[in-house]
Amino acid sequence: MKILILVIFTLIQAATLSAQMIDDLTFLTEHYPPLNYEEGGELKGIAVEVLGEMLKRVDTKKTVRDIKLWPWARAYSSVLNEKNMVLFSMARTEAREKLFKWVGPIMPSHVVVLAKKSREIDVDSLQVLNQYKIGVVRDDIGEQLLLQRGIKKERIHQTISGISAARMLRGDRIDVWAYEKMIAFWNIKIIKDNPKNYETVYSLKRAQYFYALNKDTDDRVIRLLQDALDKVKSDGMFEKIVNNYLR
Repeated sequence: MKILILVIFTLIQAATLSAQMIDDLTFLTEHYPPLNYEEGGELKGIAVEVLGEMLKRVDTKKTVRDIKLWPWARAYSSVLNEKNMVLFSMARTEAREKLFKWVGPIMPSHVVVLAKKSREIDVDSLQVLNQYKIGVVRDDIGEQLLLQRGIKKERIHQTISGISAARMLRGDRIDVWAYEKMIAFWNIKIIKDNPKNYETVYSLKRAQYFYALNKDTDDRVIRLLQDALDKVKSDGMFEKIVNNYLR
């Protein structure tokens, strides 16, 4: 009986400690609809709502109201270098694999190069892109993939957000845009342009979106959050949230 009581006490103590460590986390996101974005002063999106459900399933004081909306480059640098930082939604790639710890997946990702149909841009090989001005969001996967594959840095034009890049593409200040396909078309709608005016001219990478945590995060926190996400998926809430945004 004493052994059973000791085991129960140890389990409760471990769960409490893990919850306290989640209380210490800082959750960061960017404007990246429909996964995460701000509308009317309120954070919304698939990944935001899913995280909210995850936090309900662990004993933490954190809620979606505690999520901070930062520019991607600033948030990326923080989660890379500072303890207790979490950033979402981040595409999990080979280059990033050992830089962070991961909870997910959230959604599939397809990073592409977009252009106006009217420009009739034909990209039959990646190196052809060196002929064009390529828009990217600074430190986004689109930029990283281009640099890794030998695209000249001087051909790459950094912006601070998907909205900025979409406006530059519309205004012909860039020729093409390297970004996640679903998110790019969502941003094109936001600037009140017609997605039918644009097309994919090259496919860069298929991956999955995750919650990325600083690499020094305790593994108990990772397990607790992963278990919470698995429960959100298994009880049907995840599918309900996704369908609400993508129907």
